[in-house]
Amino acid sequence: MTPRTSLAFVVLAAAFVSAAVAQDQWPEHRGPNQNYHLTSDDPYPKSWSVANDDNIRWRMPLPETGHSGIAIAGDKLFLTCFRTLTDGDQGPDGTSVSETRGYCLSADSGAILWSCDLPGRRPNQVNGTFTDSTTPTPVTDGKHVWFVNAGGFMACHTFDGQRVWGKEFEVRTKHSAKQFQPLLHGGNLYYAMMRDASDPMRRPQTATDYDKNSKTGWPWMHVRCFDAFTGQPTAVLPEGISVHSKGALGTLNGEPVLLHAKGGGHSPPEKPYGIGLTRLNPTHDLIWERPGLYFEGTHFIDEKHAYCFDKKDFFVLDLATGATIKQIRIRDVGNVSMFDEASGRYQQRPAASILKSQHLLTHRTNIGVGKYHFFMGGQPGILGRIDIETDEVSYLQVPVQIVIEDGKRKPSWREFRSGDDTGSGFSVKGDQRRLGHGFGHISAATPIVVNNHIYFSTVLGTVYVVDATTERFDERSLVAVNDLGEAGKTWTLSPFAAANGRLYQRTSREIICIADQD
Repeated sequence: MTPRTSLAFVVLAAAFVSAAVAQDQWPEHRGPNQNYHLTSDDPYPKSWSVANDDNIRWRMPLPETGHSGIAIAGDKLFLTCFRTLTDGDQGPDGTSVSETRGYCLSADSGAILWSCDLPGRRPNQVNGTFTDSTTPTPVTDGKHVWFVNAGGFMACHTFDGQRVWGKEFEVRTKHSAKQFQPLLHGGNLYYAMMRDASDPMRRPQTATDYDKNSKTGWPWMHVRCFDAFTGQPTAVLPEGISVHSKGALGTLNGEPVLLHAKGGGHSPPEKPYGIGLTRLNPTHDLIWERPGLYFEGTHFIDEKHAYCFDKKDFFVLDLATGATIKQIRIRDVGNVSMFDEASGRYQQRPAASILKSQHLLTHRTNIGVGKYHFFMGGQPGILGRIDIETDEVSYLQVPVQIVIEDGKRKPSWREFRSGDDTGSGFSVKGDQRRLGHGFGHISAATPIVVNNHIYFSTVLGTVYVVDATTERFDERSLVAVNDLGEAGKTWTLSPFAAANGRLYQRTSREIICIADQD
């Protein structure tokens, strides 16, 4: 029985990280190469079961729930949780808390080495359907770690837990910029928030607090820069950014760039809606902006292209100019490999007759691998792939959940059990959409790619491992369907992290180290 014991990211001025970054690092949300990809000589596990204790190196209960990913440097893990929840945190709209805590854990056992308070200014819903105050993943350079509480606080600590600086920031009550993931570059910490109240460039607020549907009268959100070692503000990217944009990083002609977006649900005030590309140089020059592209949460970047979805189509843009290279129709085209439970076999069906969801994909689940672009569909149990060269669109039905009965794994194709009780045993209340199947109008963890295998994770703790290199996208592409815990007692919006042949993941209850067991 597994015991239940609870990069060197170099800050460069000219590039994000060295191409030779060591394999024992996952320094921030986007991984060692800033694109959620890892290529390694180490073999990584593809099949496991937390519920059955298969290929689980260790598990550690967490003090409380949280959304953040896990940053890895050497033998240390960093993550964020809420402070201990109490009945006093229950309100008319559910459980809301402003305070979080940063944690440093042992990568070898999950034991907590130290923690720190991250006080916040605005209470946010706990286990939010899309984000909450713990959504920002910590960032590390191998000597320091930076924590961000999306409710209004950020801090820098040394590896032994000494606080270097801590800083409050004001949080807008018409949503807050909770999707953006912090990053280090050029000695600066980047995060999204409003301009300071004393900044004459800040737009005034005339709207009523917490009126998320008001269309005017709100200050804009911006990507802002702070000296990583003092916390002093150094720059503001003037174009603005939507609360729905996590930001995508890449390089253009050897220069680091940030792909960012405006628009989305509940009428964000930043205009014009669309996506843009900015240099991460001292003056943060805007290279181009493309108004009119709708799905602001789906932008992705590689060496030559930027990508995003619209309501019906997938766009391939020239990274240097923003010009459209391809517009590929996604809705109502292609075929679905559907599993027929009566025969126990997959069958090909036209997508137009199967896929009826108004949502083209699940928010923030798309990722590129070579000539293919993959995503979780808007309908439960559907994965999609776009061949960018041929424009072919293919879908694959996968089980919504794995249920363990008498020690045997049983795929459930439609029915599911959900629950998000926390590490302290607290029962969270709030938006019931968070307890759904995990596809469609909900966020899911951004997938990662390790040695050309994609790891998709849903809120139910169901993990799909997909071979990204197969010629056809069908059941042969599905390497494994895994669980992160018992059905009905497992919930997560956190992305995987990978280092040294191990995968790390967290749920509302615990942190897990997954490794092939010899």
